[in-house]
Amino acid sequence: MKKTSRLMALVLAIGLLSVMLVSCTKTPSDSNTFKDLAKAKDYTVEDALSQFTDTPQIKEVFIAYPQGRPFQIEFYVVDNSDSARMIFNNLSNVIEKQKGNVHSGFSVSGKNYAKRTMTSDGKYTMVEFIENTLVYVPQTDSSNKSEIEKFLDEMKY
Repeated sequence: MKKTSRLMALVLAIGLLSVMLVSCTKTPSDSNTFKDLAKAKDYTVEDALSQFTDTPQIKEVFIAYPQGRPFQIEFYVVDNSDSARMIFNNLSNVIEKQKGNVHSGFSVSGKNYAKRTMTSDGKYTMVEFIENTLVYVPQTDSSNKSEIEKFLDEMKY
């Protein structure tokens, strides 16, 4: 009898955990949050939408450049989550091709988001989407990783 109760409790716990993992969602930040945080950190922010005139699904693009450090953080708003997922997948393929001899990575996904990071041969890159927004950090020196991740944490991304 006790074995049956324990088994049922375990099955119930696994079922609840599965439902929670499948239904995990995140709330996206908007371009104003991105720009405000970047400016508060004294980053230069540029509107780069004009570089994507032949990509109509991209609605907004802002790039933040910290002064004196050679990396950038790109923020995109696209027309829908399917477009964001497609761009995410394309950029994930770019990240995969940059994989060197010594590498580590991290991938996570939920109902309305996915994130991929790669540290390889002293370089760091990442891409993440939430609903119809996307953040991309092109390959940079891995010494910039903690600053980038702190920025994204503060942005709640």
